[in-house]
Amino acid sequence: MHELSLAKDMTRIIGKVLGGCRPLDTVNITIGPLSGISPESLRFCFTEVAKMEGFGEPRLVITETEAKLICLDCNNEYKAKEFYQGCPSCGSFSRRILSGREFTVDSVEIMEGTDPYVR
Repeated sequence: MHELSLAKDMTRIIGKVLGGCRPLDTVNITIGPLSGISPESLRFCFTEVAKMEGFGEPRLVITETEAKLICLDCNNEYKAKEFYQGCPSCGSFSRRILSGREFTVDSVEIMEGTDPYVR
């Protein structure tokens, strides 16, 4: 389950940016369908890791994107929700991935009443 190591990396990065642990209200992330990340597994792992690392119990808001691909056989650009989806025009699996591998922490909301600049 690599989602556990991703959750640990997220809290490490968030802590570094904030200059330490702060009680968080919400963490907003984006995950692409070709990233290989299970949103529900990540949600579970992040909740536990955030609690253990001193960030409280922040809500993890996940925005899931669609993958954009271009067929190398018929040049059709199309969207896919999973990796094993062929070109809707010709059925080919020969394609170039344009997007869909995203995994970003977009924003963090600090719990109201805490000052992010006080250490």
